[in-house]
Formats: sequence, C-alpha cells, structure tokens
Amino acid sequence: MQHWFSIMQILYRISAVVLSVLLVAGCGAGGVSGTSPVRGKVTYNGQPVEGATISFYSEAEGVRPAVAVSASDGTYELKTLDTTGAMPGKYVVLVAKTDMPLELTKSVSMDEAAANAGKPLPQPKDLLPAKYGDAAQTPFKVEVKAGENTIDLALVD
Repeated sequence: MQHWFSIMQILYRISAVVLSVLLVAGCGAGGVSGTSPVRGKVTYNGQPVEGATISFYSEAEGVRPAVAVSASDGTYELKTLDTTGAMPGKYVVLVAKTDMPLELTKSVSMDEAAANAGKPLPQPKDLLPAKYGDAAQTPFKVEVKAGENTIDLALVD
C-alpha cells in the first residue's frame, strides 16, 4: 500500500509540473482579456532561481491562475492561458522547483518494468523550501493592479 501511495505522489507532482508548463506554453483555449502585465525575479538566499514554476492563484472565484517558469537569471513573466499577465486582484503565490530522478522520466520496456516491480521508486526532490509550494504556508500574498506590475519573490531558508 505504501508503494502505491508513493506512486500517486510522484504522479501528482509530475502532473502539476506538466500542467504548469502547458499553461505557460499557451495550450489553453483562447486568450483572456483584461490582464495586467506581471514580471519579477525569483531568488533563493539571494541567488537567482532558474526553472522554478511560479503560480498565482486568485482568491476570487472563477479567476484563472497565472503561471510562469523562471529564466536563468531568475526573471519571470506571468501568462494566463496564452495571454501575457494576470487579472487584477489578490493572489496566493506558489513557487516550486523539483528535481525528477531520471528513472521517473524515461521510458522503460515491459521487461525492465517487470524486473523493477516491487522495488521502491526514487522520490522527486524539492529544491526549494516546501512552504513556498504550499498554499497554506506560503508567505506570498500579493495584489495585481491594473497596469504594469513588478513582483519580486525573495525566498529564504
């Protein structure tokens, strides 16, 4: 049973990353009108964070989340579906970066899968403190205003 639970945790994390990437890539249906540009920089202990998934979840019902993935210098620019920016309003911000073991991302043959049956799977590793990826613990509660927004996210231990 513990093995099944671990598999479900891994699949949940993988699906969350894939969903965020798809939203950033613009796989949603159409654009969203009325968004305001939101840019910023993600740092962890003063250093830029590359490859972090930044998610803005509205406190209002019916407002789509806005997401981004940080660049090598830690900068990000939010998108809501395929539209730059986020709707004005109050948001809870989550920042996560996960190192996925190669074993979880590569294709395996049926023989390899059978040989590894019953063995524990390697666990994904969070590269940032867990509180930043948890809506109940994140310290980032922000307001997106009409017009240009710069929202830097300084993460610390």
